[in-house]
Amino acid sequence: MPPRRTNATMRLTAKFRLRLRSLFHRDAVDGELDSELRFHLEHQIAENIRAGMSPGQARAAALREFGGVDQVREECSDMRNVNWFHDFAQDLRYGLRVLRKSPGFTAIAILTLALGIGANTAIFSVMRQVLLQRLPVSHPEELVLLYSPGPRDGHVSSDEGDGSESFSYPMYLDLRDKNSVLSGLAAKADFPVSISVRGQTERASAELVSGNYFDVLHVLPALGRLIEPGDSTAPDASPVVLLSYPYWQKRFGSDPSILNQSVLVNNRSMTVVGVLQSGFNGIQPGLVSDLYVPITMKAVITPAQEDSHHRGLMNHSDYWVKVIGRLKPGISREQAAAGILPTYHALLDSELPLNTGLSDSEKKAFAARQIILRDGSRGRPMLENNTGSQLLTLMGMVALVLFITCANVAGLLTARGTARQKEIGIRLSLGASRWRLIRQLVLEACMLSLAGAILGLFLAHWLSAALVHYASANEIADGLSARLNLPSLFFTIALAFVCGIFFGVTPAWSATRVQLASTLKEQAGALSSAMSQARFRKILVVGQFAVTLLLVITAWGFVRSLYNLKNLDLGFRSDHVLQFSIAPPLSGYDKARSFALYAQLEQRIAALPGVRSVSALELPLIGQDTNSSNVTLEGLNDTPDVQRNSVSPGHFSNLGIPLLQGREFTLADDEHAPKVVIVNEALAQKYFKDGNALGKRMKFGGGAGPLDTQIVGVVKNSHNAEIQEELYPMAYMPYRQRESLDSLSFYVRTSGDPGSLASAVRSTIAQLDAALPIYNVRSVDEQIERLLSSSRLLALLSLSFGALAALLAAMGIYALLAYTVSQRTREIGVRMALGAEPKRVALMVLSDVGRLSAVGILVGLPLAYAASKLLNSMLFNVQSFGAASIAISLIILGAVATLAAFLPARRASRVDPLIALRYE
Repeated sequence: MPPRRTNATMRLTAKFRLRLRSLFHRDAVDGELDSELRFHLEHQIAENIRAGMSPGQARAAALREFGGVDQVREECSDMRNVNWFHDFAQDLRYGLRVLRKSPGFTAIAILTLALGIGANTAIFSVMRQVLLQRLPVSHPEELVLLYSPGPRDGHVSSDEGDGSESFSYPMYLDLRDKNSVLSGLAAKADFPVSISVRGQTERASAELVSGNYFDVLHVLPALGRLIEPGDSTAPDASPVVLLSYPYWQKRFGSDPSILNQSVLVNNRSMTVVGVLQSGFNGIQPGLVSDLYVPITMKAVITPAQEDSHHRGLMNHSDYWVKVIGRLKPGISREQAAAGILPTYHALLDSELPLNTGLSDSEKKAFAARQIILRDGSRGRPMLENNTGSQLLTLMGMVALVLFITCANVAGLLTARGTARQKEIGIRLSLGASRWRLIRQLVLEACMLSLAGAILGLFLAHWLSAALVHYASANEIADGLSARLNLPSLFFTIALAFVCGIFFGVTPAWSATRVQLASTLKEQAGALSSAMSQARFRKILVVGQFAVTLLLVITAWGFVRSLYNLKNLDLGFRSDHVLQFSIAPPLSGYDKARSFALYAQLEQRIAALPGVRSVSALELPLIGQDTNSSNVTLEGLNDTPDVQRNSVSPGHFSNLGIPLLQGREFTLADDEHAPKVVIVNEALAQKYFKDGNALGKRMKFGGGAGPLDTQIVGVVKNSHNAEIQEELYPMAYMPYRQRESLDSLSFYVRTSGDPGSLASAVRSTIAQLDAALPIYNVRSVDEQIERLLSSSRLLALLSLSFGALAALLAAMGIYALLAYTVSQRTREIGVRMALGAEPKRVALMVLSDVGRLSAVGILVGLPLAYAASKLLNSMLFNVQSFGAASIAISLIILGAVATLAAFLPARRASRVDPLIALRYE
């Protein structure tokens, strides 16, 4: 215990207090945290003076006893740290006791925050993988993707739309060997294959990669070796295959003995030389390849294309490889692009004579094409392009839900602060600083937020797992992880503290603005503070209502867009149709065997019980694959680009596509017959006068040469690759007149459930060739639903977030009105004692809701209008900010507000005047 402070001691020490403060840092010796140490020092100086020392000697002796100025400073600092931790622990224990004494409030606040934080964490976890995550390789910031937009003549394989990402293999080799700004340049292309292991054949995805592909990416093997530069020195010289880690686990059970064993890839024996490292799934997020094969084995991987004179490995007019490079240290992308451009232009000049199908203006544009280097640190951007806007929209929606959540909890804390006015007043009167109380209240809010975040992690894990599973099952994206990694955890923790401070500071500040005397007497001052807090809660409710209106309007737009897509007339009958695909060339079939198999299979399936008709086409319906070609048309100077597909006889009647003119294909339209074609209505109307295309002649491709193909029919427009596609000019040719086919998709119209016929179809194919894989076995309706999966998910999540926002807004309105009614109980009692009817009292409460709702609408409508400018591009045949969506949203929110106000209004109408006049 410190010695008792006497009046004499106080008089003596007072003389030296200013000198002490000048001797030590003021904040080191002044303040309540180190008052005990200061008191000991002052007391020792006073005792030294009383013993006959001069003030200077007394001070020096006291300092020597305490170890000098530095020691005093150190002890003051140590005491401050100890006291800070002590106070924090004390605040923490007190906050836990307070929250434990209010289990209902605590549970509601934590559950509400868990919903908001968990949803944000789940969407962020998926969005980070799609939009933010870099490739798991060393120095991904050095990677660049090569693009070259502009005209070209030949075959272009593109998955980004304009073909600018595709290069010919000879062009890639020249760029690889002649550039001086890239430390490495690698090439890849994706193709499906058939793989047979231990007598079981299945379809798999393969990547053709250049020999330096893994060297450029700095990737290591998990087992064996990688594909090396020596594996791609000559065509068809290195029959080796590298397994991806997931495929090795799934197909081979992580068996290391598969190394150096042989497998059949497209009926060609290849040796497994290694397994790729875990965690690397290629350079295209969302696409996980099973196998990696040297690019010089293209003839094995794409056997059907080798039958075509313009699809070989070394063809300069076949643009199919995607190129990724690594910058040399110290060179920027702009410098590298400028450094590689002269070499690229020289290569274009050398290839210009090969592009005979280009016009003079197109040749100039071809020679002037630029080389563009884009950031490759996150890999190829197809998944980002397809889903980025939807993910950003969902992230914005869950952020708004979190805002409503925080506003709700802030309202609860404000009401709770009003109930704790007396407690706060007593603590202030006993000497507690306002800052200390604000810190205590904010700490309680952060504790709620942290508890909500911990609970929200379970919700986030469940929701992210559901999203990842949905994306994989519906072929939106593969390879995404449902695991919440460190960035997601850091995001959750940061979100928890931000939310705690966001909804904790204002209620804490408001709760500590009290007038001590009136608060302790529970009189007018407390009422004034309560009314101030009620105004803050009204602002929160208005904000909730405005944001909820925005979310409901947005949700209605996505739901209506999905409805329009599901009810869109695609131009063909999709009901009772089973589809499946086979690719005989991948199992060693040549053209003659493949075509014989197609004909035999069509006959056998047509004879199955329950089958009404059957037809086939090259590119599957609503399969997102397109094939286009420029054409030369009779009477037209231009060579426009049109979509093309190959079909079997009877295809249009089988799928219910009306024949407008001419005839369908017959069995006589084979490779020995004159070339014929059927065009759709869009082509006939666009390129022929009065749409009269029947009998006209054309050819595929430009340049000189006879028009060797006759138009024998015109069919009604129908959707081919996409549900939301434009109705492009389309040309159909008999598949029997094609030079080669990679695969063929069959469409079987049944009299019953198409799914029940799947096993009979599989059995029929197995009878013809048990080793031939069959894939994409599903009904056409299922295929359409699969393609609508991303729109359905967006509509479902936006509807869920809108409903959650409406529920939270209803909770906020209910809490505000219940609190207001409790505060106005005396007033209501007086009104009813003076003759006010219960109905009028209830209407008084409802009028408060009406005013708040009106203000919320006035704030929310401009927000919804601004958001619609960003959202309309994602909607189909509907405007986000339309009259119907606004009207329906207002009706929904009006019903929500009315239901939320019903109980408080009912309670107000049943107040007993006698009890109310005694209410305090």
